[in-house]
Amino acid sequence: MLLEILEAESPMPFARYMELCLYHERYGYYARGPKLGREGDYFTAPTVHRVFGATLAVQILEIYELLGSPPDFVLVEAGAGEGYLAHDILSYLEKKAQAWPYYIVEPLPNLQALQEETLKPFAGQVRWFQNLCELPPFSGVFISNELFDSFPVHLVEKTGEDLREVYVRVEGGQIREELDALTQPEVLKRVLPYALSWPEGYRTEVCLALEGFYKELSKKLVRGALITLDYGYPRGDYYHPERSRGTLLAYYRHRPVENPYLRPGHQDLTAHVDFTALRELAEKYGLLNLGFTQQAPFLVSLGIERVLEEVSENTFRDREALKLLLLPEGLGSSHWVLIQGRGLPETALRGFRLSNRLHLLY
Repeated sequence: MLLEILEAESPMPFARYMELCLYHERYGYYARGPKLGREGDYFTAPTVHRVFGATLAVQILEIYELLGSPPDFVLVEAGAGEGYLAHDILSYLEKKAQAWPYYIVEPLPNLQALQEETLKPFAGQVRWFQNLCELPPFSGVFISNELFDSFPVHLVEKTGEDLREVYVRVEGGQIREELDALTQPEVLKRVLPYALSWPEGYRTEVCLALEGFYKELSKKLVRGALITLDYGYPRGDYYHPERSRGTLLAYYRHRPVENPYLRPGHQDLTAHVDFTALRELAEKYGLLNLGFTQQAPFLVSLGIERVLEEVSENTFRDREALKLLLLPEGLGSSHWVLIQGRGLPETALRGFRLSNRLHLLY
């Protein structure tokens, strides 16, 4: 049982608790299978409508052309869920007479099995890898949709003039928090410019796990782009004094749950992405930051309405799905798109024609 595993490691930094709850190979949330759609705990853009993946493929096609149409072009995705995004991208590319290899980084066998089922029509194109280290060097596009929000985070709280880190203690099946010294100096370095303006009891998150991911990915990308789609904020907004309880949430049956300790391994745990951190990591590892904007202007710039006509009958249900992807009360303003690259010309990508707010990350 997961509680017994947690108790054996107790006390632990919250980041370790979150890692075990989500990614334990047997009892973690994702090991139990994704809980997507109406019957699950949450939905993502690819589960709303296939037009999302098809429109993203329009941007991928432009990047392919800007690279000079390399014969060894490949697509790579991490955090592929049940494989819906991959399916919709490959389906649209097939309409455009393109059939590139599609690599999926997936450490969990149960999720790979679901992806294999979804991607049966493209079985000859798709290949799986357990981790980034196994990936061969590639030229192409790396895609992640709502991946980084599930990376483990350190929790910090302001107490007096000090910053303390949240540790989790499990005893006799009961879970409680303790405050102790920061586990890593990088945590303090991240928040120090903002901490002086925080009120007493202010709590927030710091994700350090992104560093290793970017470092390894930068070794693999020869030429091409990273497309990140996720919810989050530039750092100044992330650590604003009024955001006093941070962004950490659990999700269970489409309802946000503030208590991350209610159902270990049975509810999703998530924290918003610090997009400024992604900008900094790109620069550290030799990538160029090309564009940053909200999901709605990105998809509109790529012609999502025209793409909808290509991939559906444009029925009432299709139009309602379009609204969910674009309107502020849906995913249009909460989700952001960041594209970073290597070996691409410094030209405005089509997805940022209406809006490029990259300056917010500086």
